[in-house]
Amino acid sequence: DMGEGTIYPLMRRMQADGLVDTYLVESSSGPPRKYYRLTEAGKTSFAGQKLAWGSFSKAVNAILGEAQ
Repeated sequence: DMGEGTIYPLMRRMQADGLVDTYLVESSSGPPRKYYRLTEAGKTSFAGQKLAWGSFSKAVNAILGEAQ
């Protein structure tokens, strides 16, 4: 389970690295809400990490398949 103490530091780091932008939207039920969106650099990073995960996942599945 990931709490706020995990998510928000990661989001701030991603913002500092230029991977996400933030914007505020007024809320009728409290303070303005902060929203995050991927930048072009963030989309590129995500695509690369998605490919890396696919390769890693295939390798693990191959190892586990051999173990069965």
